Amino acid sequence: MRTLFLGAILMLPLGAHAFADPEPPAAGAGPGPAAATAAAPAPSPADAAQALARLAEEYWEEQMSSSPTWATYIGDHRYNDRLEEIGPAARARYTKVLDAFQARLAPIAAAQLGEADRILADLLARKFAMGIEEPRHKFYQWGIDQMYGPQVRLFELVNYHPMKTEKDLADYAARLEAFPRYFRQYVGDLREGLGEGRTATRVVCRRVLEQLDAQLAMPPEQCALHEAVDRIPAGWSTRATIAARVEAAIRGPVYDALRSFRDFVKDEELPKAREEDGLWSLPGGDEAYRFRIRDHTTLDRSAEELHKIGLEELEAIQAEMLAIARRRGHTGDLNSFFEGLRKDPKNFSATREELLDGFRAILAKATAKLPRYFLKLPSIPCEVKAMEAYREKDSVAAFYYGPPDDGSRPGIFYANTYDLPARPRYNMTALTVHEAVPGHHLQIALALEQRSLPKVRRHEGFTAYVEGWALYSERLADEMGLYEDELSRVGMLTYQAWRATRLVVDTGLHAFKWPRQRAIDFMKSNLALGDTEVVNEVDRYIIWPGQALAYKVGQREILALRAEAQAKLGPRFDLREFHDVVLRNGAVPLPTLRGLVARWIEERAGTAGGK
Repeated sequence: MRTLFLGAILMLPLGAHAFADPEPPAAGAGPGPAAATAAAPAPSPADAAQALARLAEEYWEEQMSSSPTWATYIGDHRYNDRLEEIGPAARARYTKVLDAFQARLAPIAAAQLGEADRILADLLARKFAMGIEEPRHKFYQWGIDQMYGPQVRLFELVNYHPMKTEKDLADYAARLEAFPRYFRQYVGDLREGLGEGRTATRVVCRRVLEQLDAQLAMPPEQCALHEAVDRIPAGWSTRATIAARVEAAIRGPVYDALRSFRDFVKDEELPKAREEDGLWSLPGGDEAYRFRIRDHTTLDRSAEELHKIGLEELEAIQAEMLAIARRRGHTGDLNSFFEGLRKDPKNFSATREELLDGFRAILAKATAKLPRYFLKLPSIPCEVKAMEAYREKDSVAAFYYGPPDDGSRPGIFYANTYDLPARPRYNMTALTVHEAVPGHHLQIALALEQRSLPKVRRHEGFTAYVEGWALYSERLADEMGLYEDELSRVGMLTYQAWRATRLVVDTGLHAFKWPRQRAIDFMKSNLALGDTEVVNEVDRYIIWPGQALAYKVGQREILALRAEAQAKLGPRFDLREFHDVVLRNGAVPLPTLRGLVARWIEERAGTAGGK
């Protein structure tokens, strides 16, 4: 699962990512900051606070102008007629901007800052440092991506680009008309990679070719981007003109860009594509993987350490699952237990709508139980939708799509309804609490509604925190009584084991030279997941190295902090207060979170001064 809030991948959208989106925002042609100043003594606390606020605002403005589709996604509509600028010039400009920001931050961070400003300084320091380092590893040279490449990501415009006025539709058309330029820049980076020996993998190229062939075989009027035409109010005198421009952009620039990209992948990238799947097979790959581990976990952990943790966690979780199997009368091993579950038709929905209705019922139950476990709840609602047809075959089981800054759009839990025999019902509760409440929607919507926080703290994310919280929520749901039978607990444990296998498989692929099939076989033999889901997951780890590590790492840290608080506070421990401490500051790096919880423990215990 991933969040789509685009600062992520996450997301990714996911997302992404806010995705979260797994990659840093692409640089554009927006205004830059003031030039870096020479090193100076630390300013006074008051001056430092003001300087930090200015710096945070300038950084945020840079993010919006250089990432216009993300800006639109979160509700900043100043750049609605643009796509991102990518390529060598854009990267060089963005690195120069971050260098200047980093130089300005150094004397501020040395000042005596209050807690809120220290959190902000920590967040900016990490964002600047990682953003400066990231281009050195040249991920953009091999970044063909079946889950969040431009042939998928840019189609999401129809989901969040506003379409209420004539200007909105004109801006939308301008973005469609910009597809060829964006794809030229994207392919230019990939050609650079071909020249330096950094290529995409063969399996990913084939998956993307299938997507592109399917898109190009579809009549333009059936293209997902064409939905905008149906949203033009019938009473507009200019309706025909606007519709004609959008349709012409789809038939011409959009399809031309997709066709050109398809030809590049088929004729240039695929013949030179890697047979090996891991980062280790690329020039500088080992160093690049270490960077991605730090980037996504916010900690400095070795691949060896994470691999070992994954195996240990998997063994413990499987013992829990085997105990349930024994209580249900199963005398064989876990593999045969899983096989029986996968073959039982009662464990699957008969129709797509039945699956969606099931998710909605679980979401309603989870929402009703929240007040007993949380001091604050978001006012922004969450709704369940089916994943779109153009992405469902190659996507994950579900992802979360966050609301804009003003809360005018609900959070959306997108569920994958493709291939119903791969979507067991016993996984549905764990999936719902992860993507919706008390997982992603609760955490992200609460952060968004903290209006006293600067925008960068409300919207930026760290994968280990965001995904760690969502995975923690899956276990918390057991305490909340949301797993109403043994099989739904098997589903939860399957998802817990899944995240443990990610530590093993991600490090296996990218550090220990596992081939793709070994990763698939390992997951299939250790999880009660369908074949489609397993294959899609492994291919996700191939294109997003390190991202999958963040889930277990983040969950383990939150659980460890909770255990420490309970041990030190005893009867004074309040679970709702603990959750409030974890959530009220927005997404933060794990070291920052540890400091916040430690200070809360001191205050709650009645101590002072760190004694």
